[in-house]
Amino acid sequence: MPRSDAELMLACKGGDRGAFTELVLRHQRPLLNFFFHLVWDRQQAEDLAQEVFLRLHSHASTYEPQAKFTTFMYRVARNLWIDRVRSAAVSPRPASLDAATDDRGEDSLGSRVSIREPGPLEKLERIELQNRVREAIEKLPDGLREVVVLGELHGLPYLEISSILNIPVGTVKSRMHAAVARLRELMGVEAGVPGLPARPAQAGKPAPPAKD
Repeated sequence: MPRSDAELMLACKGGDRGAFTELVLRHQRPLLNFFFHLVWDRQQAEDLAQEVFLRLHSHASTYEPQAKFTTFMYRVARNLWIDRVRSAAVSPRPASLDAATDDRGEDSLGSRVSIREPGPLEKLERIELQNRVREAIEKLPDGLREVVVLGELHGLPYLEISSILNIPVGTVKSRMHAAVARLRELMGVEAGVPGLPARPAQAGKPAPPAKD
């Protein structure tokens, strides 16, 4: 049976180098995609992801499994992102043909794409949509953008997002509602932003109806 993330980190704490390599292989793709949805540039995303793993490795000696490993990892990633934004060390770039899909056959928004090779017009349309979504997300305040990236683009539950951002679950939900409404407004769509729900439903409650 595969070891859990916490077991691998504790093994790394004990000097098992192979354990950390296994963690990197397990989580490098979601971490890369996390940064890619913030900078829309593969090289910058790879550099940031590598820095996160370096930080995780340096903290292995003091690691205690008090929270899910992914929560710990995204906290480190978020702190790194804040540091880089403050120092203006990263800057989002327009999506390119090379960055339109990853090596799993998924587009940069995490959606499955057809096995059939898309034609030139389809690629241009996809990139145009991708850039529209990127530009809209970039216009969101940091607090709203974070919940969109973590919640809708990476599928993390509200409870985990609240732990990563250190805010109440209710605040996560309210920010998600505000973010989706703002994205719909920015993109001029009625049915919702592609890849995002028209309105994120709260647990146990129906989503409020969209306003005309």
